[in-house]
Amino acid sequence: MVNVTALCVPEQMPPAIARSRQLVDAVLVQSLTEVGTDGRAALAWEWALTGTRPSPVTLSLPVGRPPSREEVVAEAATDPEGSTAQPGVPSDYCDQLGEARRILAWLVGESDEIPVDDDNRGRFIGARDDYARTDDDIRQVRDHARRGLEACDLPDPMDPADASTPWQWDAAWMNAAWLRGVRDLLDWVLGDRTTSPLRRRLVGLPNTYDLTHEYGAAEDVILQGRPSGLPVDRERYPPPQYGEGLQETILWLRGETISPPADQHGCGAYRAHPDGGPAASARAQAAVSTATARPARPSHA
Repeated sequence: MVNVTALCVPEQMPPAIARSRQLVDAVLVQSLTEVGTDGRAALAWEWALTGTRPSPVTLSLPVGRPPSREEVVAEAATDPEGSTAQPGVPSDYCDQLGEARRILAWLVGESDEIPVDDDNRGRFIGARDDYARTDDDIRQVRDHARRGLEACDLPDPMDPADASTPWQWDAAWMNAAWLRGVRDLLDWVLGDRTTSPLRRRLVGLPNTYDLTHEYGAAEDVILQGRPSGLPVDRERYPPPQYGEGLQETILWLRGETISPPADQHGCGAYRAHPDGGPAASARAQAAVSTATARPARPSHA
């Protein structure tokens, strides 16, 4: 088996790499400490940074130059079958496909999930525990959500007929419900709220594992009012878009998505700002047009 015995981060980072040299160096050291230097994870680092080793998924021959961003993204998404491994390189190569894909995605900015298993990996970016966002980042997005709700919130009280048909609301109301989920989840993460929004769990400063309970609880919230889902239960649950906003916020906190759930204009997935705020997500567009059941995204324990 080919060994990667030493890997130095280049002084000049390749154009495809979206991270600073100092950050890459620190994360690389921790990664290789965890997974070793003889597998696909080590190949992912060296291939993406130098191009002098086989690519980590297909094990294609070295190209002798750092790959482009497009090549890195394609490699991370490629199926390993049909490997073009050079003689002497086993096709399974320690079978670290998941680790290799995460490294590649993080290096080029496709994901902000730091590709190590350390419970305190947030330290690499100045964050708590294993969060991919600092408290300053979290507070800024929470404040964006608050400003959006100041501009347009749900009516209180709401007409029961309106409350029972949340997928027929206009975009402003859907956006408000989404922003409420963002605000409440981030208030809890920051310690400004003592209990979790849905499960009412009493946790001081939650870590990302604590968020899995809220992610799961949001599924029933989201399915309200859909043909194959649950009846609307406004006494028990907030609106379905609240659950969507909460789940998307969790994915952002973990680094699994790179776009914050509320922008500086207080716009979430259901309302695009005319000056360039986020367009409605595919999930939001599908909800508005068809109100069909949404496939659940996996949560990570």
